[in-house]
Amino acid sequence: MAGRSRGRRTATSALLFAALLAPARGETQRASYGPIPDDLWGYMQGRSSRVGLPCATRDELVLMHVPYRDFDGATQTGELVVARRVAAQVAAIFEEIHAAGRFRIYQMRLVDDFGGDDDKSIAANNTSGFNCRTTDHGGLSKHALGLAIDINPVQNPYREGAVTAPEAGRAYDEPHERRPGVTGIILEGDAVTRAFARHGWSWGGRWTHMIDYQHFSYGGH
Repeated sequence: MAGRSRGRRTATSALLFAALLAPARGETQRASYGPIPDDLWGYMQGRSSRVGLPCATRDELVLMHVPYRDFDGATQTGELVVARRVAAQVAAIFEEIHAAGRFRIYQMRLVDDFGGDDDKSIAANNTSGFNCRTTDHGGLSKHALGLAIDINPVQNPYREGAVTAPEAGRAYDEPHERRPGVTGIILEGDAVTRAFARHGWSWGGRWTHMIDYQHFSYGGH
């Protein structure tokens, strides 16, 4: 029942924010953000919000509505939950990426729509932010603090040794497979890496002990 109610809320809010964000010709698409609504916070429980971990609290988070261009080039409005203290930065980053006109995002939904399961979210090529979880190595993820965003995980997979995640990302996990012209791929010096770097975020595509092409974080890994 909660999922069905959440689906109706998402569709309604997306249409409302799309209307509010729709610019006159030549104007920039704007992102917006505000407190986590009651119905969304309820929906997040047991999904992206979990007890037992020192994750960001409701008051430390915001719900963002973000413009992006989908794989067909059409402008869509996605949802992200991030830390309140970086919301203005994230808004500016995605406005920059959208204004640049070239980069495509497959979809941008809250990880809660995948039960808070990171594996399911990345397999669906979903761009997402906050998720109260640990890393593969047991430490608290930056996602748990609302200080990390994963973008197009299929075209920008995580790789460590023989492990590539998601599985479909194996088509893009070798350097020779990562080249201009691949829709949704993130490359050094492109509009995405430049926008995040300008606002002090680091890119997992530059890591050495492992590599995480989808991952951008604020204040370290």
